[in-house]
Amino acid sequence: MKRLGILILVAVITFAIVFFIQRPEVLEQVWLWLIGLAGVIVEGFRRITRIGGGGKEEKTGITPEAPVHRTPNPEINDLIEDRFDGVTMTVLRYSDDGTTTVGLLYVNGHYYCYTLEDTHQDEKVKGKTRIPAGKYNVDFLRHETGLTLDYRDRFDWFDFHLEIQNVPNFTGIYIHSGGDHRHTKGCLLVSDSLNMSAESTFLTNSRNTFERLYTYLKGELNKGRKVRLVIRDEKWFAKLNA
Repeated sequence: MKRLGILILVAVITFAIVFFIQRPEVLEQVWLWLIGLAGVIVEGFRRITRIGGGGKEEKTGITPEAPVHRTPNPEINDLIEDRFDGVTMTVLRYSDDGTTTVGLLYVNGHYYCYTLEDTHQDEKVKGKTRIPAGKYNVDFLRHETGLTLDYRDRFDWFDFHLEIQNVPNFTGIYIHSGGDHRHTKGCLLVSDSLNMSAESTFLTNSRNTFERLYTYLKGELNKGRKVRLVIRDEKWFAKLNA
């Protein structure tokens, strides 16, 4: 029976390798989902191991309403962690198809969700250009604009927009929910679910993800903690595989 199981496993792995060699575009579409799934599995195993061994639960700084998952790749951890007395959100941009930029969001070194932005432009095109890579402060834009009041009417948990501040040549850059690049206007969209195909890239659970992230960051900002956003362009992935 054990030998049969091994043979079945080898057959499945062989089939997967042949399939992805023949259909590389499929691998490109699902690899981000696989990273997130791997993070969930590894984190769950680590928690079971700690509980089974009588160890204490690790402090992550994230509330139960905002679950996160430790990335299983230590090289990625090296990319996103440094000394900072506050909340660090890190976006690792993965792909840019000329219309949409897709990335992975980490909070304090833990995988959180996907991100979606506009494409890169050598010269800024208003409402169609992602912000440059770099380190930025994130805080509430404490102005009651028409858009702020609209969000308050729609969401009882919303106070002010989360603004990505001090971006060169950009103003009014927010973190919020949306479906695809048409909803970004230079901003950063977040979601647990991402659908990538040759025709389009869009988010499918953005509102719930944004509410969870917003609620967490709102609590931290109201405590007086600093929040920053670190963005790295696609070249981090090339370095990881060099």
